[in-house]
Amino acid sequence: MYENKKILIVEDEANIRNVISMYLKKEGFKVLETGNGLEALTLTEQERPDLIILDIMLPGLSGYEICQKIKSNENTKNIVVVILSASGQEWQKFEGYQPEVDLYETKPFSPKQLVKNVKDIIY
Repeated sequence: MYENKKILIVEDEANIRNVISMYLKKEGFKVLETGNGLEALTLTEQERPDLIILDIMLPGLSGYEICQKIKSNENTKNIVVVILSASGQEWQKFEGYQPEVDLYETKPFSPKQLVKNVKDIIY
């Protein structure tokens, strides 16, 4: 059902990235992964994922910078962006709900709930 949907996970903590990837692959999504902000932009241009799960704190570029670049590019502006952040502070949640952000999730999170939210957004 989701085999034709590509998701890019941009998370520098490999164990978190692996858990998210495992849950998404189990649902049939094609999953791309990186832990680096600059590589995320390259993968986005090359692969054109349907959705990006994007950590805030990354080496190279922050998640917000990546999101702004993706959403300002005519070729990638329609990609759904889910921000994943360890920060649960209310002011940072507000900052996360920029017009470019489609969903904001805080760590710790339930991988099952994240996948459910991804499925809801994609379809």
